[in-house]
Amino acid sequence: MDLNQVFINNEKWIQDKLALDKNYFDNLAKGQTPEVLYIGCSDSRVTAEEIMGAEAGEVFVHRNIANMVISIDLNVMSVINFAIDHLKVKTVVVCGHYYCGGVKAAMKQEDLGFLNPWLRNIRDVYRLHKMYLMILKMRMKNITN
Repeated sequence: MDLNQVFINNEKWIQDKLALDKNYFDNLAKGQTPEVLYIGCSDSRVTAEEIMGAEAGEVFVHRNIANMVISIDLNVMSVINFAIDHLKVKTVVVCGHYYCGGVKAAMKQEDLGFLNPWLRNIRDVYRLHKMYLMILKMRMKNITN
């Protein structure tokens, strides 16, 4: 999708929303009261709102590579703090997905440059629990066959 198409789609989206409700954007500007914080992967194949059937303002969303929640990540910790303390969300969902490129990259024994420190936690879990994960994978394969 090229940048011009992005702007065309955005204009159409604006017009579609205003056609349904002339106060749509005025209502959104009044604030948000989501009950759910969704932490998911940055993967481009699916959006949080789409898989939950949520409308604008219903879900507070944070996305990063491999849907990581690491206590020293100021970004995710700020999102969680804001969601709980200021928006008063009631539920936090950490949602993974099949064939995650971030998790797949972490399983490889290669230098990924800037991604190395980000994926270190996944690599550590994999390294420390490799045998258990292999057994689990075999069991899952047997169940699906």
